Amino acid sequence: MKKIIKNLSKGVFILMLFFATSCSLSTNELAEEVKVSMNETWEKEGITGIKIESFLLAHKGGNEYSGILETNEEGEKFKYTVKVIYDGENMQWEIIE
Repeated sequence: MKKIIKNLSKGVFILMLFFATSCSLSTNELAEEVKVSMNETWEKEGITGIKIESFLLAHKGGNEYSGILETNEEGEKFKYTVKVIYDGENMQWEIIE
């Protein structure tokens, strides 16, 4: 009986671990979501002429990420630092100038 409970508790832990990790995104997946959000935000605000050339994101610790955004804005190239907060469900980004 103890062996069954021990194996059952291991199975429950693995399922809990699966559910806990399946809800969060990898850093690369989060970067893609941030890019989509940026484009959607700019579109809603009527901002045109910005093309994302690249966006690299690194995990700083906890819920904080830091990114480098390279854009082409009407033929001119720009580089920005981006602050991202992600808690496993909600994401917030801010371009630091």
